[in-house]
Formats: sequence, C-alpha cells, structure tokens
Amino acid sequence: MNLNLQVLEDKDLEKIHDLSIKVLQEPGMKIMNEKMLDALSKKGARVDSGRQVVSFTPEIIDETIEIIRDDYREGRIPKYLNGVTSEKTKNPDIQAKFGGACVQYFDWNEKKFRDPTELDLIDMIRLGEALPEVKTVGNPVVYLRDKNGNPIDPPMQRVKTAALVVKYTTKSGPTEVWNADELEFLIELGTIAKRSREGYFKNPCFITAKETIAPLVLDDKSAEVLLALAGKDLPCTIIPMPISGVSSPVNLYSASIIGNAEILAAAAGIKAVYPGAKVIGGIISGSMDMATGTANFATPEATLQDLGIAEVHERLYGFNFGVGGYLDAKYPGVQNAIEKEFKYILLALTGRFTYPVGLTNWGKCFSPGQAMIDIQIIKNIHKFLEGMVIEDEEEVLSLIRKVGIAGSFLQEEHTLLNYKKYLMVPELFDHSLSSGYENDLKKDMLLKANEKVVKILSRADLYEIDKDRANQIDMIVERAQKSLTGEK
Repeated sequence: MNLNLQVLEDKDLEKIHDLSIKVLQEPGMKIMNEKMLDALSKKGARVDSGRQVVSFTPEIIDETIEIIRDDYREGRIPKYLNGVTSEKTKNPDIQAKFGGACVQYFDWNEKKFRDPTELDLIDMIRLGEALPEVKTVGNPVVYLRDKNGNPIDPPMQRVKTAALVVKYTTKSGPTEVWNADELEFLIELGTIAKRSREGYFKNPCFITAKETIAPLVLDDKSAEVLLALAGKDLPCTIIPMPISGVSSPVNLYSASIIGNAEILAAAAGIKAVYPGAKVIGGIISGSMDMATGTANFATPEATLQDLGIAEVHERLYGFNFGVGGYLDAKYPGVQNAIEKEFKYILLALTGRFTYPVGLTNWGKCFSPGQAMIDIQIIKNIHKFLEGMVIEDEEEVLSLIRKVGIAGSFLQEEHTLLNYKKYLMVPELFDHSLSSGYENDLKKDMLLKANEKVVKILSRADLYEIDKDRANQIDMIVERAQKSLTGEK
C-alpha cells in the first residue's frame, strides 16, 4: 500500500524550525561540556561560561543542518541505534527489536515485577534470537544480578550485558554506553559479534542514543559519551524527552519545538568539535496526566508530538528520525495491546517497520509474553498492508464457474494449496466457538503467549557462540573488570 500519513502542513514545518531557532537564540541551551562550549564560542556563539549557557546564531544552526545534509549526500548516513524508538527503513518486512534496558522483568508465574537476573537476560537474548520477526537484540533488561542473586558492579553492567548478547545471539543490537572508558571494551565485543573491526564499524552495535534533559539542557555525562562516539566515527543519536505541561508548554507543538531545539543544539555542539561526526535524532515525548501526575507516552497527543518533529527532520531537513515506543500500561494485557496497536499502526503508516516489543510499565519493564502479543499485532498490521492484488483472474473465474451457484470452495484443491498464502493463521488469537467462559479463559491470549515463550526457551537448538570466541569475550570482560573497577 502507499503509506503517506502526515500530521503537519509544509508551512507548519517551517514554523517549528523558525521557533526552534528563536528558542536557541533566547533563552539558548545549557551545555555542560567545556569542549563543546569552547568549540561553539569559536564558531561565533555567545557563551556564558559561568552558567554554561549557549546562545546560538541562526547561521550556526543552518550550517549544522547543511553539513548533515552533505553527509547524507556523500553516503555518510548514520545508522540509527536505539532499542525503544522506531525509524524509517527501506525494507518493508517486520523488524522487531528486543531492547529497552528495562530495570524490571515481569515474572508471569509470580504475576509481579522483579529485578532482572543474569538468567532472565540470557533467556530474553535467546528468545530474541529464536524469533524470526526480531531483527536486533540488545539489552531487553538491565543486568542487575548474577545467577546467584548478587548485584552486578555498576561500572561493569554495560560490558557484561554486551558480553552476554554476543554469546547468545547473532543479532547484536544497541546497548547502553555510560562513559568513554567503557566504550573501547564495547567496541572489542562488537568486533567479535561482527567478526572483524571493519565489520563492526560498518554495522555497529552495543551503542545507543543519549538523552538531553528537557527543557534545554545537555549534561556533561551525555555530552562526553556523544563526543566519545564522534571521536570513534560512530553514530551519535540524540533523543530528547519533553513532557507537555511539565518540561514544555501544554500546546502540543511546543514539545516538538523544544525537542527540535535540543537536537539541533546538541548536533551543533558535536559538529563544532568533530565536523565529520555522524549525527541523527529521535524523540520520546510525553504528556502529563493532570489527574494522576504521571507522564504518559502512548496518548494521542504524545504520538502527534513525536510525528510532528519527525516530519520536520524528514520532510524539511531530509534526515531519518526515530519516534518513541514507550507505553503506559503497567501489565501485559488489554490496555497494553490497545496502546501497542495504536502506536504500531501509526508507525507503519509513516514507513517505520522497526518496532520495539515487550515493553510495559512506562518502558521500565520487559515482558516476554507481551513481546509475543506485540509480534502478533504487528503481523496483523503487515498482513493488512500487503493489500489486495488482482491476479490469476482466469484461474479464479474458472474456479468460480466450476463450483457454481450455492457451492463451497472449502473442498477445492486450490483452497488447500493457497490458504496459507492468502489467509492469516494467527498463533495467539482464539477463533474457536465458545465452549463456556471457564473453558474459553484457558485459551486466553496471554496464556498462549507465555506458553510459547516456555516452548521456545526449552528448545535444544538455541544459539550459543563457539568456545574460542566465548573465551575471547571472557578475556575482554576480565580486562574491563580491572580497568573500570580498579581491581588488581
């Protein structure tokens, strides 16, 4: 089907751009990094060093946009790396993502959230590897506890997570980077995953986006990581998270203005230090529920905000752009499925086929059962988007004439040979006739989804890396332990 959903007119794109420039002139952007401040000052920005506030000229921002356009023209298009947002791709196939760095795991048997363990992380990596619809596997949960329940030393969480990812999947994707010191170890692990250093830099993994702090702050920790990535010629992804009514005005377009201003300012700061840096943006905006005091991400207004700024980057600037995939439902179930279907349909209608799956509880929790349901929802959407093709007219006409008036096509060989081609056979939906409420509950979608998870994880053929490369990984982790924690 032709997909061309647009939420803004061309004149509105220009308005958001112009207002973003005015915001960056006054009040400007707080950038808590000396390298960026010095480089921006040399380019003509007005820098208040004491307050770490930069007032940008329109020329600096326009130049930054044009330099990024030149990167695209020259084929230096940054790979979009983030596990909880969706970006446009040329490939129309389902490209689900396992990621999110969730700090909770939903235990289906216990019906509760809990701290993720090493075994949980390994299981989720293996599950993502086994599902053909999942194309990238990063860090579905944060590696908080080892197999014995002992807490993982925080400086080692990212390296140990990446080590497990490369051991148990061939689909290594984005994971967290918290500082420049751990980046080289993550690159080494990525080199094993991609089988060469050249292969890694062509198709990087084990890095992800860094967030600005709305409104209009880039903290030193995030700036340090972005510059470390730029220095290694790795993609620098900037994702603001403005919340309408809290960190942006309640008018819906305001979040797009503030988010856009933050991305442009951070990009200008990176490009001022490293002109050849590969920079790309995304957003996870929300809206405040004034009744409960919670920030919500699956509301119609939050999705409009995300798609609005995405259109500024795609239609006005010519850049790819990621939009948010957080959900508000606390548990797997009806609300989660409704929110997911709403978001997934809009993603697909804007040409975004990279879907975060398994997220719940405002993106804090990963549920493997919910991931199964999410993939079923996506399959439904893609089946519809295949559209209706008029073909084999003579065969169809001949078949209709053969069966004739008041006949049935059920017994025809054509039906037997072609029903899987044309008709969807869902795994999780219950399409049987009712046999009573209690019996029907036994066919509940959540039950079937979690049974599928157990069945997949009990398979004997799940992937595990060869022993030689596993030993290399363990040696990298051992060196990282000494370097990052100071152990002797």
